[in-house]
Amino acid sequence: MYPYFFRHLQNVSHIGKLVIASEEAIAKGIRRIVGLTGPEAERAIHRADRLEARLAEESKEVQNKDIISNKEKFKALQKKIQEIVDEANGALLPYWRKDAIRESAKGLQKTLDGYSKAVQAAVAEKILAEAKELAAAPEQQSVLVHVFSPNANSKAIDNALKLLKDVKAVMAFSVNEDNGKVLCMAKVDKTLISNGLKANDWVNEVCTVLGGRGGGKDANAQATGDRADKVDAAVELAYSFAKTTIV
Repeated sequence: MYPYFFRHLQNVSHIGKLVIASEEAIAKGIRRIVGLTGPEAERAIHRADRLEARLAEESKEVQNKDIISNKEKFKALQKKIQEIVDEANGALLPYWRKDAIRESAKGLQKTLDGYSKAVQAAVAEKILAEAKELAAAPEQQSVLVHVFSPNANSKAIDNALKLLKDVKAVMAFSVNEDNGKVLCMAKVDKTLISNGLKANDWVNEVCTVLGGRGGGKDANAQATGDRADKVDAAVELAYSFAKTTIV
């Protein structure tokens, strides 16, 4: 290090601060270490100080579990943390502090992901409870169209449809309150498929009012629509299409 870092100095006190900014392999058995001294080192340290201070502020917000209930604030917090990571990646910082900033940010992102997963798990439980209630109805319809609670993902709806095994044809909807999209999933028993009702045709029909596109096979299909205000109309259309299609 001495010949490269210090040979231009008349006095080592001129070095001031010294920080290692990067380390990388340049050939087998050879690594390059880049250091900064003097004003450039001071600036690198100050950049790290500012990023760490910003991350500490966001960390306080992350500790509030209730933030997940405010979608806009939650997304803004996720964005701020990612911006800090991106800025750290592109900035000239003390190497060990850059790593520490990224690791701390990763921990905060993991915590936020945990909040999201907990909310999604609660939604999934609610969807299953609704499906169990429908499955326990004393008189089962051959065709059922149901709007489940909002914000369910495809896995939750799929699990719900599996519980409704005694219903020959089921179409389920769930509105995503964050983006206004409508998830539509359908399953059709082979006995009704042979009578003319196919799941892919069914979902494509409701897409004429929901917008979006659908796809799948005769027994299972799904679609995503972009007109949440048309869910009631889609339910009516789903029933009428099934009724007129089954022979």
